[in-house]
Amino acid sequence: MQQLSIFNCPLTEKHHHFQTYDKVKLQLVDESINFEIYNYRKCYFNHLIGKMGTVLEIRGNTITVQISGEIIPCEACELEWLA
Repeated sequence: MQQLSIFNCPLTEKHHHFQTYDKVKLQLVDESINFEIYNYRKCYFNHLIGKMGTVLEIRGNTITVQISGEIIPCEACELEWLA
């Protein structure tokens, strides 16, 4: 058991809590983190990696994003939140 203070609170959550209409950028997940997502994005959506899009819908762990006119489901680990 560890006692925490506001000065040494560990940040274990590194993903932004996305909301509808947030601007995001699709990132290629490292192969060692998720092999299936890495291969799927590399094969079918390579042309969208690094491009900006808009969050359309959030359902559980799936975030639906529109990028360059295409609507694709993503996981939070694939997206970088843009201000």
